[in-house]
Amino acid sequence: MSERTGTLWGVGLGPGDPELVTVKAARVIGTADVVAYHSARHGHSIARSIAEPYLRNGQIEEHLVYPVTTETSDHPGGYPGAMEDFYVESAERIAAHLTAGRDVALLAEGDPLFYSSYMHM
Repeated sequence: MSERTGTLWGVGLGPGDPELVTVKAARVIGTADVVAYHSARHGHSIARSIAEPYLRNGQIEEHLVYPVTTETSDHPGGYPGAMEDFYVESAERIAAHLTAGRDVALLAEGDPLFYSSYMHM
């Protein structure tokens, strides 16, 4: 275990054009040990595609796949229960990196504090 706890960065990616990402967001993405992003079960992450020009070789990627998006859920707690379990599991995965001293950039389309999964972390 590292003596230093890593830092969690919520990184807003702006309106969707990789050329409109802020200088600070590009720096945080490029220097983070771990880059985490969400997607539906199809696996394509819009956030990752926006950030791709700023990723570097050797970074760990944490792909957080939503259990449901528009379909129904067979989870005993329904949609709310499935999402609660997903966010708990995702937070645990990210916390393991932070505990190990790795900095994590959690990507968010647009603003990370406005209708974003980052808020739930």
